[in-house]
Amino acid sequence: MYEIEIRTLIKKSDKNQIIEKLVNNGFSLAKEVIQHDIMFDKEDGQLFKSGCKIRLRIEDDNKELTYKGNLLTSIDVSKRVELNIPVDASTENDITDFITILGYPVLFQIKKKRSEYTKGNISVSFDEWPIIGCIMEIEGTESEIKEIAALCAPAYIFGNRRLKDFFTDKLKETNKTIEQLKKEYKAETGFDLGRVEVIL
Repeated sequence: MYEIEIRTLIKKSDKNQIIEKLVNNGFSLAKEVIQHDIMFDKEDGQLFKSGCKIRLRIEDDNKELTYKGNLLTSIDVSKRVELNIPVDASTENDITDFITILGYPVLFQIKKKRSEYTKGNISVSFDEWPIIGCIMEIEGTESEIKEIAALCAPAYIFGNRRLKDFFTDKLKETNKTIEQLKKEYKAETGFDLGRVEVIL
């Protein structure tokens, strides 16, 4: 199965207006949830840097192991293989141990709030990321997602933007190091992001 998506960073003040446009065009709220994403990788972030990803995602009682392959497309749209496997609570620790033994320990983890709106096979998500801000992500066919972006968020430039890009932009904007931002976030929330600096 292929994942095709585009992303951009939006202002929080614009979020409700964009959602209103989505609803007026037939989208409805599918879920609002806290996602806990745990990323497994080599110590140097080799997988992530190459465009691949091994992730365990926890949403309430639902858990899913995901593999995302190398990017297969141009700079304006992200397209890659995505495999998702539901994880039972009784096997979660075994799976984590198994991936670690294979040489991919936990590299970093993120907790974020997701609001997801859907229409048919199109999904529009608003993810409130630590440090970065609010990322809007649209998934579907290439023509559909570009159309939705132009219709509901014309002021923004969407593309194949990765986490590294968003974090790097925030570092330039704040004139702080990633360690400073991580410490501020941990002091505020008590949550340790781990070695996210490795992917920068």
